[in-house]
Amino acid sequence: MTALEVHRSRLVPVTAAVLLVIALASLLVLRIVAQEPPGDGQAAAHVPPPRQLDAASLEVPCWSCPEAGSWPLLFRTDLDLLAPLGSGTRNAGELLAPFEKERGSRADEAEAFMARRRSVDNRPDLGEVAPADDPLLLASEPLADQARMWFYPDIFPMEGAATRVPNLLLALSLARSWIARGVQATDAKAGLEDCRRAVRLGRLLRQEDVVLINDLVGLACIHIGTRGIFEIAQRIGDRDLALLASIVLGEVAPQRLYTSKRIAEVDVSPFVSKGSDGSYHVDLPEDRFETLLETLTSSPHRLIRGEATLGAHAVLYYGSPDHRARARVALESIASSDDIPFASLAAWALRPQPDDDLMLSHPPKAFGAHEN
Repeated sequence: MTALEVHRSRLVPVTAAVLLVIALASLLVLRIVAQEPPGDGQAAAHVPPPRQLDAASLEVPCWSCPEAGSWPLLFRTDLDLLAPLGSGTRNAGELLAPFEKERGSRADEAEAFMARRRSVDNRPDLGEVAPADDPLLLASEPLADQARMWFYPDIFPMEGAATRVPNLLLALSLARSWIARGVQATDAKAGLEDCRRAVRLGRLLRQEDVVLINDLVGLACIHIGTRGIFEIAQRIGDRDLALLASIVLGEVAPQRLYTSKRIAEVDVSPFVSKGSDGSYHVDLPEDRFETLLETLTSSPHRLIRGEATLGAHAVLYYGSPDHRARARVALESIASSDDIPFASLAAWALRPQPDDDLMLSHPPKAFGAHEN
């Protein structure tokens, strides 16, 4: 065999091997291209910049004016000017739910994250926060880039006072940690984005408007995130942004106060008594009962209706005969409605046995608040 023939005989398998490698590489590229992007087959999340701010058009909402009593428990200032929501199409609730305390599949990771938190020098207002490069902190950023968040009843069932909630301490710690990283960043743009991330998480937690404690923690995230934005805006001399942040901050306390007021209006605990035989009685004045029914059936806020549902459950079993009958009619109407979370909650309130644990709580537990 000549040298040329030997060379040709060796070239054939080498060429075949090269072609095989190329073919396999091509298949790999095709598989990567064909793979579904993040977000359950949806496009990766995008966070738009804040809407153009015209400081001259800003108004300070008069939460102390008489008309504020009928306002919804929401910011009057457009939060898209401060921190617009992302475009992610995943349910952010599915990303947070696995960290549920004790029951969640990632509960151990959440516990380890909480253990890694440390106090920040000269920042007692932030409490304990995770290191800026904490792996879970970084991995959780897409959570705040989604457009929607909901839990009930797709993830957690409606079970009255025992209704489960996500790991809200983890959510609040993520927000505080992003803010700590943001206010310490030398790059103001990156710092603002961290603080806006905390605000977006808060907006997501308030979105569903079903469980009180979720809403309050969401409001807290918006509050502290906006404080971080205000601090950075002051530092870089952005007066318009600082003005916007200060107006948003001024809306936090009134919302909390009006929330407390509306819950107090449907609180039945001051009217609960226990007889010598151990039986409970709910002796509601007629005006308080009318307020309870009106809130139960027509409040624009489902989280307030949720609190009223717990009160109606107590009345259903321990109220006067007239109040029992009227509470049942209202609850049965809600149970047959298309409002899935509250149809489910009303069905729970109509269950054959009363929830005496609820009666033992003075005042009653905030709806779902026992979990955190």
